[in-house]
Amino acid sequence: MIMVTRRSTKPAPAVVAPAEALNAALDLPRQQMTLATEGACAIFQGFEALRHIQEKAAHDALTHYSNAAQRLREAKDPAQLLEIQVDLMRFDVDGATRYWQQIGVVAVDTQNELISRFDHLVDDGGLPPAAASVDSMRALASSWMNFFKGNADSKAS
Repeated sequence: MIMVTRRSTKPAPAVVAPAEALNAALDLPRQQMTLATEGACAIFQGFEALRHIQEKAAHDALTHYSNAAQRLREAKDPAQLLEIQVDLMRFDVDGATRYWQQIGVVAVDTQNELISRFDHLVDDGGLPPAAASVDSMRALASSWMNFFKGNADSKAS
């Protein structure tokens, strides 16, 4: 009778030279700091974009309300008052819609920037589970971007 034994087909674990392990351990803080700094840069770019949107919205509102105030000083007819009030309400609703759409686009762009800055971790092939997560995040960000752009396009027409 012949006995058959199963042998493992798993390759033997690679032996890492002590110098390589030490170099990798010493390089880890630099890599972590680089990632944190790159992430901060992406966030700060997003903050700048948000600030620009806020500044433009405030400027547009100041201009529109200043014109409305001038028209109110010159109004003689109650119908003119109603017309000015309706104009201000329309401006407020349109402006708020446009503002939040732009904020949403910046949020998605900032998320995409963060993903692209961290992409080099995945591209090295060392983190397959992270690659799947990044692909999922890209798909989600893309669908949100289409949503915001689609709503902005429908408002523009």
